[in-house]
Amino acid sequence: MEAELPLLIKPRRCRRGAIRVYQGKRNEQSAVTFKGRIGRLCLVLLLFAPLLSGCWDSVELNQRAVVAGIGIDIVGESEYEVSLQVIVADEIAGAKARGDTPVVLYREKGRSLFQAIRKASQRVPRVISLAHTKLVVIGEKLARAGIGDTMDFLERSTEIRLPVKVLVVRGNTGEDVLAIMTAIGRIPANDISGKLETSERLYAGDYAVTIDDVIRSLSHKGGGPVLTGIGVNGNLEQAPSKSNVDNILPKAIVHINGMGVFKKDRLVRWLDDDRAIGLSMINNKVKSAQTTLSCGKNRETIGIETLFSATNIHTRMEQGEPIFVINLKQTGAIQEAECSINLQSPEAMKRLQEQWTEETKKMITSTVREVQRTRSDVIGFGLALERGYPKEWKRLSSDWSHYFAESTVRVQVTSVLKHTQSRTNPYSKGESD
Repeated sequence: MEAELPLLIKPRRCRRGAIRVYQGKRNEQSAVTFKGRIGRLCLVLLLFAPLLSGCWDSVELNQRAVVAGIGIDIVGESEYEVSLQVIVADEIAGAKARGDTPVVLYREKGRSLFQAIRKASQRVPRVISLAHTKLVVIGEKLARAGIGDTMDFLERSTEIRLPVKVLVVRGNTGEDVLAIMTAIGRIPANDISGKLETSERLYAGDYAVTIDDVIRSLSHKGGGPVLTGIGVNGNLEQAPSKSNVDNILPKAIVHINGMGVFKKDRLVRWLDDDRAIGLSMINNKVKSAQTTLSCGKNRETIGIETLFSATNIHTRMEQGEPIFVINLKQTGAIQEAECSINLQSPEAMKRLQEQWTEETKKMITSTVREVQRTRSDVIGFGLALERGYPKEWKRLSSDWSHYFAESTVRVQVTSVLKHTQSRTNPYSKGESD
């Protein structure tokens, strides 16, 4: 038995070694097979690489007609007229400038917007590019007829971006606006966009509205969008020529002008001055605003600048009916004082705060009543009701335009005057700091 023991152990060791050798050869074969597959795959990719090196539908920059602004109008009963403000690249670049106009306006008509833009390719020597459009200007006639189909095209377009600003021309056409040469800013579309941004930041009588904003507003039941208005003053016949900007006083000028209220997709009313500012306050769009308060008996005034404004709309239920509460908080500073008043007195500042509060309440209340007459909930009462009381909204939503017009609205305003800028008492008081 002792002699047979080594014989029993040796075969077991041989078997284990054989298994190790077999597994090693198998791993080597798998590695070789895997490397071979990788090599064949790389060879296939190298063969197809030349076919993937470019874009099949690419268009070079020098073959594109970059559109800065689009004007959309309606002609007759159902025919569209599209105006494309195309940038003349050679005049903007400077090195090849010939002193000509920096933009050219191309116009074309069609039964649809898509057809009109495609037909414009017969007039434009390059591929029309809408990707860099700054704004879309809609004529008032089309706005009153309905902009639903227009927004459908703008949303479907793969080139036009949703942050593009949308404006409505008051009393004129989109062509009239885009055909005016501007003094500040060589490209008129950029000039108009800059005016809108500046007015929104400083005046609060209007605010920028994008394609995305309009689309969202059109989906609200019983409501509609609010679009910025734009007006034209002066001689429209001389507006397209360079002589319009050769004088200190331009012959024609474009200016931002109020806000247009839409019911569904149709323009129904314009809001101006205090009511436009009130709408900006309600919709929480105020970045800075001005309020003029009366003081004294000789039409003397005090000017207040709004430094901060925040609005919250919530709903209460009283006797089974919704009551809407507009809560506004604002802080400001005195920018002008024409009457004799002691601004160092806490009592005087408190009276001014109360007067400012009442003036703001009147402004907001007047705006709400004017909007309720349109039966278009551009304020967002329906959204507030849906968030707070979804069951009540479900009951009233089918005829929300009627309920909105008859709704009870309460306005609460909290005002704080922070300071009087660099000076306290006015000179009219006869005192120095």
